[in-house]
Amino acid sequence: MSDARTVFLPASKLLDLISFELTKRHHPIRENLRAATAPCAVCGKQSGRVHSRYTRTLADLPWQGVAVTVRVRVRRFFCDQRACDRAIFAEPLFDIATRYACRT
Repeated sequence: MSDARTVFLPASKLLDLISFELTKRHHPIRENLRAATAPCAVCGKQSGRVHSRYTRTLADLPWQGVAVTVRVRVRRFFCDQRACDRAIFAEPLFDIATRYACRT
């Protein structure tokens, strides 16, 4: 699977490939982020205390004219820094997509 991960994933060191489907009209890719902790967007403190999870869907460039979507399972974390204004934050996608982006 490491060969497929290197070819298919935009940031193979950050993501674990869960599934990849080939259809005539659409190629959905499902992935999980690998990091055990994430930095708060406001204060930068690392947190490993998970609040919840959600799926983020991003459009990627088409492959040979076929639409590609990347579905990443993203975690929300508690920020334990008392002075921080953010109590809960989502882990960043770093090299994959910017905050609030709909495309890779």
